[in-house]
Amino acid sequence: MLQTLSILLPVFALIAAGFASRKAGVLGPNAASELSRFVIWLALPALLFDIMAHTPWEVFWQGTFISVYLLGTLGVFFVILLWRRWQGAPLACASVDGVAGAYSNTGYVGFPLLLLVFGESSLLPTTIASIIVVCVLFALAIVLIESELHAHKALPQRIGQALLSVFKNPLVFAPLAGLSFSLSGWALPHGIETFLDLLGAAASPAALISLGLFLADALQKSEQAGVGARRTAWQLTTLKLIGQPLLVAWLALWVFEMDRQWAMMAILLAALPTGTGPYMLAEFYKRDAVVTAQTILFSTVLSLFSLTLILQLMT
Repeated sequence: MLQTLSILLPVFALIAAGFASRKAGVLGPNAASELSRFVIWLALPALLFDIMAHTPWEVFWQGTFISVYLLGTLGVFFVILLWRRWQGAPLACASVDGVAGAYSNTGYVGFPLLLLVFGESSLLPTTIASIIVVCVLFALAIVLIESELHAHKALPQRIGQALLSVFKNPLVFAPLAGLSFSLSGWALPHGIETFLDLLGAAASPAALISLGLFLADALQKSEQAGVGARRTAWQLTTLKLIGQPLLVAWLALWVFEMDRQWAMMAILLAALPTGTGPYMLAEFYKRDAVVTAQTILFSTVLSLFSLTLILQLMT
């Protein structure tokens, strides 16, 4: 158990450092947003491009892993969507909640955590999971939200707008550009390789500090939330930390019978807490973001214990 906690300690210590910095006033109210921009637009795209630029297409195409993680992610999303619609939530709000319950924090927590546990062999599956979460899950949610907000527009137009917004996302564009470069057969110049290494190395610590800063602000929103919002956030957290990894474990170990190490990585990626993406989605479409912020807060804190248990069972 102590060995498992020692693996998680550096990850959560960096989150705690960001949280404490915000609470102590060392970093201001805009720090979370600005540091997050650095991660999303510079550091993480550099890391993703570098990974894919050195990955041959045949290695990237992991059909079983893609099927398992995609089905596990979309399965939880649709369960939450139907459940929230049954409760009377508008389609746009139900879609945001669905993303909050199925959106694993692969970018901010996944890369550093799996790198510590599995080493560099984890970079490819984590990249694939990130593309599924950011590209497929986000695109689906955006189409559904746009369908309610712009019902007068033709469906192809709504789908086109959603796909355009998704592919403009640097976390989608960067790995696709890296894969294109890999297919070209060219080699990166030494200077560019060094640039990508330096920038990509900043992704994990900066992302975790940024998450801590965000959680400090989310805590304030949580204290102001009503009982109904808090109950919904707890339900989404339960589905995220327990329901999703169990579904992926069933798919990986009993339905598809994956390679054991890849199966373990898929389960661990599914068990990650909710990322900040759903909050940004809610803010962009002017939906109530209190439930989303609480889900991110609750799932991140509780994941210290749930991830510890999963890692303990894997050993």
